[in-house]
Amino acid sequence: MSIELLSTNTAGFLSALIRQPHWDKVELQEGIQKVLLQIRENASSQEEYLEALLVNVTFQYANTNTAISFLAQCIEEEQFFSQESFQSIMVNVPRQVQDSNFLAENMPKFKELVYKGSNLEEQVLHAEMFFFHTKLVNDLMVEFTGAFLHPNNRDFMVNFLEYSSQVVIDTVMQNCQTYSNLIIEELNTVTSTQ
Repeated sequence: MSIELLSTNTAGFLSALIRQPHWDKVELQEGIQKVLLQIRENASSQEEYLEALLVNVTFQYANTNTAISFLAQCIEEEQFFSQESFQSIMVNVPRQVQDSNFLAENMPKFKELVYKGSNLEEQVLHAEMFFFHTKLVNDLMVEFTGAFLHPNNRDFMVNFLEYSSQVVIDTVMQNCQTYSNLIIEELNTVTSTQ
């Protein structure tokens, strides 16, 4: 299978995933707005809110990286681990992040990306959009990995084992980024026309 075919298959598979009811764009936007409201209500100032968004973006990074590592291991070992083993690893991410220096070590990397804008208002708007993007990428990556492991998908997914784990991860992440951008763009278009 060529790289182009891998990319086409990945895009097609992700496209099928986001057509499921829980990927309804209005529901996604409402869910994100609820999360952002909750984060905002727990912050005593705009600065604290920005910091909380930075923490959440960094956590999403940890979560996404865990899913990536799991998928890479499957490909490197050319086997499909159980969905239960994937779920148990993902459930442990918050505890692992809390029990380690992960946030302190990685937040500085994201601060520059999150805190963009010439004033606090612009920074908050940008940080919210960046949070939404990282959450969508994470959710897509986690869902792709779970679907990759599903026994009903193995006949199709076995083709992914022909590639190096890095090629597959790069392709999947590139597609997750693209779909996240498209979802956000579509929601922004709908919001601006209302």
